[in-house]
Amino acid sequence: MGLQSSAIRDNVPRVSAPYGLVLSGYVMGECVPVTKTPIPCQAAVMFDSREDAPHTLFCGTKVIQTRTHGSTLVKAVVIRTGYMTAKGSLVRSILYPPPADFKFDQDSYKFIGVLAIIAAIGLIYTVIMKSEKGISPSDIAIKALDIITIVIPPALPAAMTVGKLYAQNRLKALNIFCMNSRVINVCGSINCVCFDKTGTLTEDGLDMWGVIPKGSNQFKSPLRDVSQLSLGPLLFGMVSCHSNTIIDNKVSGDPLDIKMFESTRWILEEPEFTDTSRYGIHVSSVVRPPESSLAHNTEVPMEIGIIHQYQFSSTLQRMSVITRMLGTQEFIVFCKGSPEMIISLSLPHTVPPNVLSILENYTEKGYRVIALGMRTLDDLIFSNVEDIKREDVEKQLEFLGLVVLENRLKPETKDVISILRKADINVVMITGDNILTALSVARECGIIQSGEHIIDVSVVDDESEKDPEVYFTHSGRFKPQEVSSEIINGQMKLLFDKDPESINIPSNYRFALTGKSWQLLKEHFPEVLQRVVVKGVVFARMSSDQKQQLVQEFQELGYYVAMCGDGANDCGALKAAHAGISLSEAESSVASPFTSREPNISCVPIVIREGRAALSTSFGIFKFMVAYSLTEFLSAIILYNIESNLSDLEFLFIDICLIVNFAFFYGKTEAYSGPLVKTPPLSSLLSLAPMVSLTLQLLVNILFQGTCFYLVRLYPWYHAFNYESLTSYACYENYAVFCVSLFQYITLAVVFSEGAPYRKPIYTNKTLTISLMAMTLISIYITVYPAQWVIRWLELQVADGYGFRIITVAIGFAGFFLGIFLERFFVKYALLSKFPKLSSGPKIKYEKLKEELVNYTDWPPITSKLPPMLPTPASEIPPEILTEIQFQISNELEGRCIGETLNLQICFESDFLCTEIVSLEMTEAKIHKSVS
Repeated sequence: MGLQSSAIRDNVPRVSAPYGLVLSGYVMGECVPVTKTPIPCQAAVMFDSREDAPHTLFCGTKVIQTRTHGSTLVKAVVIRTGYMTAKGSLVRSILYPPPADFKFDQDSYKFIGVLAIIAAIGLIYTVIMKSEKGISPSDIAIKALDIITIVIPPALPAAMTVGKLYAQNRLKALNIFCMNSRVINVCGSINCVCFDKTGTLTEDGLDMWGVIPKGSNQFKSPLRDVSQLSLGPLLFGMVSCHSNTIIDNKVSGDPLDIKMFESTRWILEEPEFTDTSRYGIHVSSVVRPPESSLAHNTEVPMEIGIIHQYQFSSTLQRMSVITRMLGTQEFIVFCKGSPEMIISLSLPHTVPPNVLSILENYTEKGYRVIALGMRTLDDLIFSNVEDIKREDVEKQLEFLGLVVLENRLKPETKDVISILRKADINVVMITGDNILTALSVARECGIIQSGEHIIDVSVVDDESEKDPEVYFTHSGRFKPQEVSSEIINGQMKLLFDKDPESINIPSNYRFALTGKSWQLLKEHFPEVLQRVVVKGVVFARMSSDQKQQLVQEFQELGYYVAMCGDGANDCGALKAAHAGISLSEAESSVASPFTSREPNISCVPIVIREGRAALSTSFGIFKFMVAYSLTEFLSAIILYNIESNLSDLEFLFIDICLIVNFAFFYGKTEAYSGPLVKTPPLSSLLSLAPMVSLTLQLLVNILFQGTCFYLVRLYPWYHAFNYESLTSYACYENYAVFCVSLFQYITLAVVFSEGAPYRKPIYTNKTLTISLMAMTLISIYITVYPAQWVIRWLELQVADGYGFRIITVAIGFAGFFLGIFLERFFVKYALLSKFPKLSSGPKIKYEKLKEELVNYTDWPPITSKLPPMLPTPASEIPPEILTEIQFQISNELEGRCIGETLNLQICFESDFLCTEIVSLEMTEAKIHKSVS
């Protein structure tokens, strides 16, 4: 395909070929081929990157197929280059991922600031103390600067990375790939998981259940075998209204389009654009029935040519095609999409009155329902096809019927949802599907539990000057439960019963709403929106932008959000979430931090489990590194009092053989294999529990180092250190402090290595256990019976006899048991278990909102019925519909005819068919009747 730069219009890429078939998987998250079409010639419309995506060829896109008019080159204009392109932006996000706005990371920076303050205090103390003793300025400067390197460990960033790398490798072994290891720690705090429905909770493939054709004024009986559907508009719409194409002699496209087309057993062909012999015009695709089906009827059109295609838009919830049948001159539009959208675009008299009851019946059972409509375009010539506006085509449709498809749950879905719910993780469904289908699937998989009460949130905007209004209705009640009517001042009034459920709202209610209501809530009722989000469980008919907005709203409320989707329509939400998990096998995985090769949600609890283990590891290793640096700082300050210090090789032995050794193996402890507990690991280093833990361990260390420092002076063989004739730092105090500190570093590694409920016990980490045991034996060896080369190497002044040496080892073990006791009993049991509020910190925004909603016993205000959306005057009601209304009323209302003219408002079971009948003669004086 040739490309020619052309300044067609400012900042607008225009593709001049009829279409090009491309794969933009890792760029836009599309896992099926997408058709690119020319941009409409609308001079007054500004280019919009989202709206004009079907006309934009993104950098990194793989072109599979192009169709051209003869030798005409494709004309396009370059609008972005380098990192400004879609691919460049993606590469930039990989190279420079956004910082994980995580409490642990924020507190770690603050803690380093605290260490810097401690280092500054130590530096000032060293300068003052040594100045009073007349030490040379150069020696004072060296010793003072040593304090800074001791207190702020240079190995801290590397040590913090090791734990996440181990977790990343464990995830990789389970076919879960992570692009940004910084996100792993955030997964440990996940308390809200959002799921897409189709392809995530349910199977990717759809199975055709059947069709429900429309008769003259009502639906016909459902037809399970679509191939037996008689030739007519519904069948023609099913075979032509799609974006399928031929790749490698196979039909390729959206799974729904493929399943619908294959069920008809028709044949798809793609003739050359130079072939105009049969239609007299260029057609992109041709569909025809199998030859066997035409043997008995040769008068019907043999083929349907697809002239122009309007791509499916999740925002518009529909797609359409312009077709021409062989042997005719008419252009016919076929449009398919969500039933609500097709009904709203159809002529009212073509829509069966019971359409919503039929729709409700199937969607409540979890079926995927698609509606089809058609329209004949009068006085349209081929040269104008590409320039006709979409909104001028997709209107005044004739409703044709419903296509019903099955979408089964994946086998793993129920178990995973159960695991998350038991862990007290908020589970939410965000889907572009029908709300009743979504609710059905949510109940089936356990997102909505048996005891939970669902309230539908609807925002009504009649496009008048009146502000929109919010209505809360019990789920499934789109019509009144019990009504009575009576004549008041010559008019009939409908009186709704106030049933107990409308007054006594159960505390375990959850909200369900559509994308339309979401948008109006966001624009007009932001304070109500937050309450709805906190209690929301199913968000249906959500566009990709709205999915991203919902994820961000959860984050604003203080949730740590994971988003799991198939990568096709969820890229924005996947990138916005704290942890995006893509199930797509395509390269769209690049759009999210995590990608699972297993196409089911079993990866979600694994990611959370590994995240909790990694967070617990990072938490422990951070405390270990801080405690080690402060312990070493205490050793240096104690020895500075006698102008001694740890020797260079003593520092090296501690830093390399103990600290780096332990830090390297620390993260190899695997995630806990038991159930996910309700409480995630602590994420704040500056909360009470970690501060108390660190303080207690440091107090034990300074106590035992100080004990050994003064105890060694009590022995008769002791002689004081003479710093004026300094040749080395070897002295008895150095030996005592260094040897007892060796055991303290080992103690810190064990104390801060947490096990259940986030990690397996420390003894399961064989390399760390062997390392701890080996270093314990080496420390005993150095303390009790070191060889002469060890004494020279470490510059030790070993105590005479074995008495003090054994006491030093005993003090080291006493510190070990005391440290374990303080951490396990005092901090974990007494502090965290008995007084959890002391370490939990202030309440998060969503927790406050939940408490407020519990106290608001009169909110939400439940209504029995939504008001009509767009009333239709009686004068505009088609005669056949008016007759049907009168027939229904006469059947529904019973009583004695009084011949009185009444004003009555009738509302069908649909927001799209609402009529207002004025001066209709009725035959009722007073009724108490249930209206269905």
